[in-house]
Amino acid sequence: MSELKYSRYFLSELPPEQRFKGFGKMPSMIAYTDNDIIEGSKYFSVMIMGPEAVRHPGHGPHIHQDPELLVLLGTDMEKPRDLGARIEMCMGPEMESHIVTESTMIWIPARFIHAPYRVLEVTRPFILIQCQYAPKLTETGLKKLVKEELRDKLLFIDADGSEKD
Repeated sequence: MSELKYSRYFLSELPPEQRFKGFGKMPSMIAYTDNDIIEGSKYFSVMIMGPEAVRHPGHGPHIHQDPELLVLLGTDMEKPRDLGARIEMCMGPEMESHIVTESTMIWIPARFIHAPYRVLEVTRPFILIQCQYAPKLTETGLKKLVKEELRDKLLFIDADGSEKD
């Protein structure tokens, strides 16, 4: 069957050259795109998070050069507001801790310090959507904001948007 004219705008699985490298190789990653995958796209990722997420110590504090929207969605159709998990998201240079237990959107302005982000408990898988208003992921890790003994345990990413996936 021939490919339809606008098929390039539908992404249900990453191309093999993307699925096995970078963020694509994460088992929880359902799909992601950026300007390298769909020309003109902003960075967007969708992950399904299960109980294994609790074993990871979390994502360290960082900033992005562009605004970001995080969406946490529960998967219980009877109680869609119930996240089925307990998440900690710290905000600002003072690391103000917010505990999220309901389906929630978190708006993060450009160059705003946020995280550590940690999954504390999962009773039912939930969906995490990350939308960055940039063609490629930009992130600057801020290791100096956490205690020294945590620096090697938390995930820190340094990406200036020029990397090829």
